[in-house]
Amino acid sequence: MLESCIDQGESLRRMAPQAAWSVIAMVTRGDSDTELPLLWQICAVLQSFNYRITVLDASSTETDDNPGLQNLLDHAHWLEDVPSDTSPWHIVPARLGLGRIASQYSRGHRMPLQPLGHLFRNCDLVVVYADAHMLAALLPGSQVRPLLAVAPGRASIIGAYKSFKKLLLQAQLVPLIASVVSNPFKNAENLAKTTGRALQQCAQIHLGCHTEFMTVRTFPQQHKHWNDAHPLALRLMANAIPIAHSLADAGRAPSPTPFGYRAGAY
Repeated sequence: MLESCIDQGESLRRMAPQAAWSVIAMVTRGDSDTELPLLWQICAVLQSFNYRITVLDASSTETDDNPGLQNLLDHAHWLEDVPSDTSPWHIVPARLGLGRIASQYSRGHRMPLQPLGHLFRNCDLVVVYADAHMLAALLPGSQVRPLLAVAPGRASIIGAYKSFKKLLLQAQLVPLIASVVSNPFKNAENLAKTTGRALQQCAQIHLGCHTEFMTVRTFPQQHKHWNDAHPLALRLMANAIPIAHSLADAGRAPSPTPFGYRAGAY
């Protein structure tokens, strides 16, 4: 039985070292209508635990008018003089910055995101929202379980399977499947369960990977209240990894993912 939200938030905060922030991830496949409502629900739950959150959004490109991670990387020395920001939630355009990190540090580097450690000292949690190719380069062999949203429909299931396969075979990452209920129609939840089960079976049959899925309602609430994102957030945090503020603070490498897999072709 789950503890209360307050107790869970306290327990989760104790999991992260004081000299580090934690990382979780979500896969984007370009389906913003399915993914973004779920992402915002997850962030809202984590914010209720009093986490200060930064979303590194690789679906958004940094520009002069819309600066982001690449600008932070280029001007990191300015951060020493910047006062602490108490805002609980930030969204940072990050396509170029994360691509740069992935290309510079992914080969032979056990923790490609470590060079970002000093940039988010005032943050408790970073959510990396990126496609499967980029996540595979940024989080190879870690215990992070990227959240993979899937919606009813053949195209969504196939696209989600391709992302699952890339993460598993290229980086030994086992995604957490979230089958989205995006409307209040009577059969929508059953359809979402069928969709999640179909993706689960594809992973098991073709990749030899045993994983679970969860259904989550993302359409606007009216009279009823639910919080399907709550158990999802707890699962994500249970597999978060710490990123030290500096190399001197860096501890042991994260443990390997506990789920077995085998490389298979499909």
